Amino acid sequence: MKRFFVAVSCCLACICVTCTRLNINITIISMVKRWNATTEEQESNNTCNEIPNASATKSIPTYDWDDQTQQQILGSFYYGYIIGGLPGGWFAGKIGGKRSMLIVLLLQSLLCAMIPWTADVGTSLLIIVRVLQGVTEGLTMPAIYITLRKWIVPSERSTLVSIACSGSCIAEVFCYPLSTWISDSSRLGGWPSSYYIFSTVGVLFAIIFKTFIYDDPVDDPYVTTREVEYLKSFQFDENKDIPVPWCDMLTSTAVWSLIFAYTAYCFSFYFILMEEPIFLFLLGFNTTKIAILTSIPPILEFAVTLLSGVAADVIIRREYMNVLNTRKFFMISHMGIPALCLCCIGFFENHAIEVILLTVAFAFGGIYATSTLTNIMEISKEHSQIIVGMVTTGSAAVGFIGPLILGALIKEDNTANQWSLMFRIIAAFHIFAMIFFLIFAKAEQQEWSHGNITKQEMKAYNTIQDESGD
Repeated sequence: MKRFFVAVSCCLACICVTCTRLNINITIISMVKRWNATTEEQESNNTCNEIPNASATKSIPTYDWDDQTQQQILGSFYYGYIIGGLPGGWFAGKIGGKRSMLIVLLLQSLLCAMIPWTADVGTSLLIIVRVLQGVTEGLTMPAIYITLRKWIVPSERSTLVSIACSGSCIAEVFCYPLSTWISDSSRLGGWPSSYYIFSTVGVLFAIIFKTFIYDDPVDDPYVTTREVEYLKSFQFDENKDIPVPWCDMLTSTAVWSLIFAYTAYCFSFYFILMEEPIFLFLLGFNTTKIAILTSIPPILEFAVTLLSGVAADVIIRREYMNVLNTRKFFMISHMGIPALCLCCIGFFENHAIEVILLTVAFAFGGIYATSTLTNIMEISKEHSQIIVGMVTTGSAAVGFIGPLILGALIKEDNTANQWSLMFRIIAAFHIFAMIFFLIFAKAEQQEWSHGNITKQEMKAYNTIQDESGD
């Protein structure tokens, strides 16, 4: 079934893009002279032998960045992301999903490869590159939605969106351990090599994506005629020249419920993604254990993402609940469980329990695709890429606000207690977003969407049976 291949390809593209900007979260420990010196001291205490390749290790550059500088570098990506989200949605709608994704893959690879050089030149230039990475990534989610729009049928919507959007959590599974291994290897060149390797992979996959992926099944030479006819039966006339109803979308409570929900999810996701290695280092774990511990949450989140997507489609198709109640049910799990876990961090002296709580909170965040991102197509299929741009713009703000808040909290006292306060701030936003969604969420095409597909799609959700087996 080519439609599943398209969803998986979007997932792989998301993995490549995420890795090119994610590896700095773990390599920064090797890049900072203070952290690097502490790591070497721990390793020397654990062995009576001299550290191998010590001379080679000394040739790898390190930098005198304080805590606030590190937070600025990590958070600067989201200054660009907040700029790129909304224009990215409009731009992707104009040039198509495939072209947008190719631009993202190539530019992100180039910018990632520039990081070692810019770090040597100066912190300001490094921050500029990180901002440009954020601007470029604003195209990613809209590109995915445009690519998927003609490949999705209602009865598989949650599953395919979950597959396509799961790349961000898979990326951490590979990125953190690989970045740690490369950074610790003097033979491979240390931390600079991690940026060159991920950049190369991004360029190679761009070639694959260009060869095999098409926005429209009709133009795809690799899809069967039977599947094309099946997919065309769910497509409706689209007027590409229709104006975007900006005012209606900006005043829609259904849209704002999605913005708040996705922003709350990203508040915890981005923060844990960026800060978990440093938090675990603060708790006393070495880089090897950090690499292992940080790879577990995304594995679980990936599983939760796929399972929740499949489960939602089954629930809707078998009429256990209607579409709206299904989204609300998964939203309660998506926001409520992580909020509870984050609130409990800091109450236990056992570090293992705190790691488990953080892992569970991260894992249940994987329901975001089922509860939030799938709902975007349900309220407006025609303008879904614009709404995605609005949603990512709102969520990008917390990407740099989180590090700023943490930087202020730990400025005078960098302790686990200050970190636990940060986790409770995130949990409070989760609760607010969940309540707002439960009150204002919708699951049908809105009037301003200019679509005539509401009744047909809702009926298809309950009656469609894929008899073809494509």
